[in-house]
Amino acid sequence: MEFNGEAILITGGSGGMGVAMARRLARSGARVTLCDLFPDAIDRAVAELADEGVEVIGVTADTTDEESMRAAVATVVDRWGALYGLITAAGIRQTAAGFMDLDLADFEKIYAVNVRGTFVALRAAAPELIKSKGAAVTIASVTADGARMNQSAYCSSKAAVLNLSKQVALELAGDGVRVNVLCPGVTMTPMIEQAMRTDGPNLLKEKVGGSLEAFRPGIPLGRLAEPDEQAAAVEFLLSPKASFITGTAVYVDGGVSMLV
Repeated sequence: MEFNGEAILITGGSGGMGVAMARRLARSGARVTLCDLFPDAIDRAVAELADEGVEVIGVTADTTDEESMRAAVATVVDRWGALYGLITAAGIRQTAAGFMDLDLADFEKIYAVNVRGTFVALRAAAPELIKSKGAAVTIASVTADGARMNQSAYCSSKAAVLNLSKQVALELAGDGVRVNVLCPGVTMTPMIEQAMRTDGPNLLKEKVGGSLEAFRPGIPLGRLAEPDEQAAAVEFLLSPKASFITGTAVYVDGGVSMLV
């Protein structure tokens, strides 16, 4: 797919999926800005892509803060003249903990980043997306439609992202703005590698065998997703080829969602 210099802002841009999305979109002709809370992380991501011959720019912003996100959007508009696309890839996971044991502060932090951050980013970008008749892709999860043991905060936060995105899609449809949702399955990113270290080295291995006996959801295709497979779906959803698609959740999960 080809873009023609359209400016796209990616929150959580220094993460594994954010970098993969930036790589694919920039190579397709988009002008990509990575946004993250941590300057060092942004600098590393921009440098990593530069080493591959992929040119992107970075901006530091807090997705939970409206003024900060408005400033990030303004940076994109000042640099490129318009904002065409938004990807809300900023998110945090939950360390496995039962509903009765989960610290309330951890619950609130997960909702602040995953839900409030998505809301704030969408609202900050909306005026510019209306001007450009652009598109947004939010990042939920295959868990948005189901429960997972010891993941009450994470799963419910991603359910909120899914429903919020549909609501925003409905409200902005009349302005010509499309909003869709990517629901990734387990993808080999640094976040998942951390989960494998902290939640037990065998946890994800049990999920990847495609065996319902080993782990109820299983992964029918028998492997984890690669970040570029998620990026390819986002590229399509932002492209003109998805011009009549809005308010839709796209599951890139190896078949997990059909088993839930």
